[in-house]
Amino acid sequence: MPPAPSSSDIPTRALGRTGERVSAIGLGGWHLALPPVDEKLSFRLVRTAIDRGITFMDHSWDYNEGQSEVRMGKALRDGYRERVFLMTKIDGRSRKEAGASSTSP
Repeated sequence: MPPAPSSSDIPTRALGRTGERVSAIGLGGWHLALPPVDEKLSFRLVRTAIDRGITFMDHSWDYNEGQSEVRMGKALRDGYRERVFLMTKIDGRSRKEAGASSTSP
């Protein structure tokens, strides 16, 4: 089980019309599978951010050929997923473009 959420000075904001409140500062996942970032470090980055009050996470399936998304998912195990709002992006600005990009190699 992850440590209990700590008190944080990070302000929160409403996320559009979703009704969700998220930290005003988020953590993106692009860097999680860059060559100098091993899996252990990527887990530490994600979990430390959450433990310090970051509740908004962002990634895309195509960051680093999908490896950043895999690491984000693994880092969010053990109860951490329930503590964040996780947003994922797609390529394209229309349903047709998004569908085409998700089937590209």
